[in-house]
Amino acid sequence: MDAIRQHHAVRLEKVLSVLDIPQTIDEISYALFRRPKGYDALLAIEEAGAHVEYLYQRGQIRIANLADLENPSQPIALKYIRT
Repeated sequence: MDAIRQHHAVRLEKVLSVLDIPQTIDEISYALFRRPKGYDALLAIEEAGAHVEYLYQRGQIRIANLADLENPSQPIALKYIRT
C-alpha cells in the first residue's frame, strides 16, 4: 500500500508542476504519459482526470477558463491551473 500511495503522490506532484499555466486534461495526460497507444490512451486520460478531480476537490487547483463557459458558441475544454 505504501508503494501505491507513493506512486500516486509522485503523479499528483507532476500534475501540480505542469499547472503553472492552464492545461486541459489531455495536456496533463500528455505530461504524465506522452502518447500511449490503443486502449492505454484511454486509461491515461482517465488516470489524469482522476488526479485532476482529486486535486480540484481539495482546492489545490481550479478551473482557469470558467468565464468562457457562460456563453459558449462552441464546445470548450476545461483548463485547470494551480490555486
